[in-house]
Amino acid sequence: MNDVQAASPFTQREILVNSLYEAAELEHNLMCTYVYAAASLREGEGEGLTSAEAAAVKRWRGVLLGVAIEEMGHLAAVWNITSALGASPRIGRTNFPLDPGYLPAGITVKLAPFNAETLQHFVFLERPRGSDECEGTGFACDRPYVRGTERRHLTPMGRDYDTVGDFYARLGEGLCTFVAHYGEATAFDGDPALQLSPEEVRLSGARHVRCLKTALAAFTAIIEQGEGAPRARSRTPHSPRHFRPLPTRCCAARRDRKAGCGSKTPTPLPRWIWVTPATR
Repeated sequence: MNDVQAASPFTQREILVNSLYEAAELEHNLMCTYVYAAASLREGEGEGLTSAEAAAVKRWRGVLLGVAIEEMGHLAAVWNITSALGASPRIGRTNFPLDPGYLPAGITVKLAPFNAETLQHFVFLERPRGSDECEGTGFACDRPYVRGTERRHLTPMGRDYDTVGDFYARLGEGLCTFVAHYGEATAFDGDPALQLSPEEVRLSGARHVRCLKTALAAFTAIIEQGEGAPRARSRTPHSPRHFRPLPTRCCAARRDRKAGCGSKTPTPLPRWIWVTPATR
C-alpha cells in the first residue's frame, strides 16, 4: 500500500476550479494596481507639467493602461476556461491591501502611486523564472509565509509559487491531469454560449475554449504576453508594444523615468504625481 503513488489533487474538480478562481482574483487585483498607478499621474501642461514632462507622463500612462487592459484579457481567458469546465467564473476580489499570505507568500498587493518603487514592484511581480529582479522598496513582506502542503488532499488550499508564470504552468499541468482522468468530453462540458468572444468584447483573452488544446493555448498566451515570459522568447525592443512582455515595458518606463521627468507622491513627491491622502 505504501508503494501506491498518491493521486494528483487536480483530479478533484473543486480543486482545479478553486485554482482558476485564484487566477481570476490575481488578475483582477493586479489590473487595479496598474490602473491606480496610471490615475496617480498628472494630466498634461494644464496641471503644471512642462511639455517634456507631459510627453513622458503620457507615455508612462499609456504603458500602465495598456498593461491593465492586458490583465483584463487574462481575466477573460481565465473566465472562459472556468466556464468551459462547467463552473461559474469568479467575479470579485478582496479589498486592498491584501494580507500577506492571501495570495502567494512572496507577493504583496496594494494600491500605490507611480514612482520608481512601484515600477520595480510591477517588474518583480511579472518577472520571468530565474530572474534576479528584486522587490520594490516598501513592498516586501515583513516575514516569510508558506502556504499549503505537498501531502494528498481532497479540498482546495492555497499553494505557493515563485512567479505568476509558474502558477499558470502548474495550472496547465493540473488541467492536463484532470482531462486525462475524466476525458475531454466530460471535462469540457460547459456551454460555449456562456463564454466571452470577440463579438462581445475586444480583449485578447476573449476566445472560446472548447478543449484542452485551446485552454492550454490561453495559459501559454498569458505567460508569454506578460506574466513570467521566458527570456528566450521575449520580443525585441522594436516589436509592437502589445507583443512585448510586460516586464520589458515596465523596465522601459523605468529607464524613461530616470532620463527625465515630472506624480499625483513626500520625500519629496515627484512633480508629476498628485498629492492625495493615498499618496502621502
